[in-house]
Formats: sequence, C-alpha cells, structure tokens
Amino acid sequence: MNPSEVEKRVLQCLSEHFGLRGALKRLSGENLNYLLTLENGVSYVVKIVDEDMPSAVVEMESEALKYAVSAGFPLKLPEIIENLNRSIETGIKIRIKGLNRLRVSHYIKGVEIESCPDISTKMIFDVGKIIAEFNLVMKHFDHPAAHRNHRWNLAEAGQHRGEIGLVEKPQKRALLQWGFDTWGLVKSSLQDLPWQFIHGDLNRENILVERGQIIGLVDFGDCCMNPTVCDLAIAATYFMMDKENPMQNAQALIDGYQEVRPLDQAEHAVLLPLVCGRLAASIAVSEARKLIDPGNPNWFNGEDSAWHLLGQIRKLLQE
Repeated sequence: MNPSEVEKRVLQCLSEHFGLRGALKRLSGENLNYLLTLENGVSYVVKIVDEDMPSAVVEMESEALKYAVSAGFPLKLPEIIENLNRSIETGIKIRIKGLNRLRVSHYIKGVEIESCPDISTKMIFDVGKIIAEFNLVMKHFDHPAAHRNHRWNLAEAGQHRGEIGLVEKPQKRALLQWGFDTWGLVKSSLQDLPWQFIHGDLNRENILVERGQIIGLVDFGDCCMNPTVCDLAIAATYFMMDKENPMQNAQALIDGYQEVRPLDQAEHAVLLPLVCGRLAASIAVSEARKLIDPGNPNWFNGEDSAWHLLGQIRKLLQE
C-alpha cells in the first residue's frame, strides 16, 4: 500500500473509531507516526504499531504516563485517548497480511530541542535536571510489560554484535567492535546498579521546549526496566553528537542531573561505556536496515554523527 493509500486508511479509521476528522502529516522518525490537525486547530499524534507489539506494552505506556502525572511530574506528557468503544487501541489493516494497531494521543505544542539553533549549556543543565526528576518520580512504578527486551534496550546492547560483520571498511569495523567491547566491560556490573522504569529514548527529538524552557517529554515507545543511569547515558549520547568538545555537553548534563539525583561511583563508572553501547547499537541497527530499505529517509539520519562521536570517545579514553 503506497503512502497516500495508507493515509486514506488512517483517516477513515480515525473518523469511524474516534470521531476525528482532519488533515494528516507524516512525522519524522523511524516509526509510522502522524500529526492529525482538525479544522478547529486542535492536534493529535497518531501512532501505528505492528501486530507483533504486545497490547500489554501499550497498556504499560498509558499507565506509566498517568502515574507520572499523578506523582507530580512537572512537564507535559502525551495523554493517550480512548476510541468510541473506550479502548486505547484500534485495529487497522494497511497491509495485505497482518493487522496493525492505531492509537491516538494529545499533541503537545512545542519545539523539539533538536530544532533549536543554539542549545545553551544552561538548557543542557536543565535537561539533566528534568531527567533526574523523571527518574525520581518513576522510581516505584512497575508493570509486568516493562520487564522486556527490545531493539533499543541499552542493558542488552550486545544483542547487535552480529551486525559488526556487515561493516565493509576494516577501520570502521574495528571501531564498532571497540564500541561493543567497551560496553561489554561494564555489562556484568549493570545488575548491581539501581534499576527502575525508564523512558529509554531521551534523544533531542523527544524533549520539547518553548521560549527557552523545557516543557514536555514525548515518545515513550522504548520505555522498559533498566539501570536508572541509562536514561542519562542515552540523553548524553545525543547531546554529545556533532560537538568539537563532546565532554563539555556531557558534563553539563551530568551536573544538572546530579543537582536532583546524585550518581554513585558505580553509576559514574558506567556512563561512557553505556554511551558507547548506545552508539554501537545504533550503528549496527543502521547497517542491518541497509539490507532492508537502504533508501528509507527516516532510518539513517544520525549514522555519520554516531560514527564520529564513537571515534571521539575512543580517542579520549585511549589518551
């Protein structure tokens, strides 16, 4: 089914099952997400997931968001809305075989921090504080579906080692091997760290700002149980990218985080290796995806930056 036909099917589903009618715009990112804007200007985010995504995971995400709000988390979070049958998911057929599922959440008006032309040290510091606040709020949240593995589970980054052989250039292949090996040095110690429910994908596209202030977090699709420090490590990965001195941004993020939730020595020790694991996994997934759809516009945007940062970190650690 081509993109226009998919959009037509999505609009039909939204009308029949949610009573929502408007215009769709495909959102950036690896997933099939849309922005739905009604005639009155109200907007929603529409997410399409494959049938192999357990319903319990969607339920977990919804419960986690409600928990965060009730526990007093100060930022805006995407509230999932029910359809006309009071369900948070709706089946939608957009492939010849299989059934996808659609869900809708309220749109949070704001600018992705990724789009800010100049991200100040103060703003990065504030991001660190917000991550720590989220971790503290969610410290005691639990759900059976949160105890899962998935592609971006940082505690299991080594699951992608098999893709190292897909890298053609020997120097790059060695760098990727080094990234996984560096993560592997701390793998066994992760079980001894504090674990909890984490966001799991605090990249610069999932943090929203307005008038220089952080106002919201979005896209909880990778949430799971992990070492608490993984949220900070994932965010650090993306705020370090494309910087001449990546450790400067990392330190600002860590300083902000520690103002709210101080790290212990063991958590400090695993931060950079976890960053290496995130970078290695991202590169490995990109290499595997080139065999599936090498022209996909949403899959490879950060690959060059990931390679560069991994090289920078190797140089720093080997000096």
